[in-house]
Formats: sequence, structure tokens, C-alpha cells
Amino acid sequence: MAALLQQIEIERSRYSDHELRALDEAQRLAKRKADLDDDEDEQNILLVQDLEEIWEQKFLQFKPGARITEADEKNDRTSLHRKLDKNLVLLVREKFGDQDVWVLPQAEWQPGETLRATAERTLATLSEHNMEAKFLGNAPCGHHKFKFPQAVRTESSLGAKVFFFKALLLTGDFSQAEERGRHVWVSKEELGDYLQPKYLAQVRRFLLDL
Repeated sequence: MAALLQQIEIERSRYSDHELRALDEAQRLAKRKADLDDDEDEQNILLVQDLEEIWEQKFLQFKPGARITEADEKNDRTSLHRKLDKNLVLLVREKFGDQDVWVLPQAEWQPGETLRATAERTLATLSEHNMEAKFLGNAPCGHHKFKFPQAVRTESSLGAKVFFFKALLLTGDFSQAEERGRHVWVSKEELGDYLQPKYLAQVRRFLLDL
């Protein structure tokens, strides 16, 4: 009964497998000292202490990878392999009339689509290599209204409303050769180098560090 109760106590405990093994070895070593376990071959036993010493040596030899990448050194903002300690945001350069403007990726809504479906289609057409992302919710996290440049305005179309969705990139990259120089991956602090003030103000309302 005592052995059964001890086994139940172990099963209900919060010890890890390593801690349970250490307790078991402590009992076996105590038996060996009492000459109750003479037949066990000590040469073939790998003790918990031995494992911990091996792990300690591996830890001392471990060298973390560099946090400063080649893209950081070259200030290559077209690369995802930069600022590894920060979240990066994809911006693309679009032509509005005779102006080149940096914006978050966007596409025109098509009849019959949900807003999220439009956002997913936009992502799917960004790169020749599939980009997979996890969208955070079905509703927009923000919006921005703007007027078209005077040259492209019409009586029925003076401007547009842009809805923003948050998405976390899982796989892929924006790597179309013909788009070289028309996209950047930037940190929250670098957005001001690209976005126009009114647009930036709307983006900063929902763009939080995750």
C-alpha cells in the first residue's frame, strides 16, 4: 500500500521527467550504499548529474547568432532579414496621377467580394512566390479617406476610402525582380520616412507592436 500511495503521489506531482529521474537515481544510489544493489553495473549508468554536466558544457559552447545582419549593415530596406528584434511592415510604391506615393499594399474592391477577400487577393497578387499570412480578424482595423490628384478626378469620383487589415506573414517574400525598388520592409519608427503625414496618422492609430 505504501508503494501504491508513493506512486500516486508521483503521478499527481508536478515534477518533470528529469526531476523524477533524479529522485529515482537518488534512491538507487542510497540502496547501493547499503549493499542492496550490488549486481548493477555502475559503468553502464548515465546519471542525471552526468547529463547536467554535458548540458552545461554545451551551454558554455553555445554562441548566439548575430543580431546585426548584412541587410542591416547595407541598410537594405527591401530585405526581410533586418532589424530582427522588431516587427516590419511592407510598403509599396504606387502611382497616383503623376505622383509616386508609398502606401500599404492595396487593391480596388470588386463587386461581390468581402473586404477581407479583397485584402487576401491583394496579398496573393503581390509576389510571384506565394506569400501566406494570418489575417487578424474579419473586420478592418482602420480606414483612410483621401482625394485623388486633380488630374485624375471626375465628377463621380473625387477620392477613395481605404480599409486596413492586419496580417502576419507566415511564409514567402516580396521578391519580384521587376518590382525592385518599389517595396520596402520598415519598422514602425521608419514609417515616417515614407508615408505622407495624414496617411501616417491613420496608420499609427492601429499599428501597435505585437
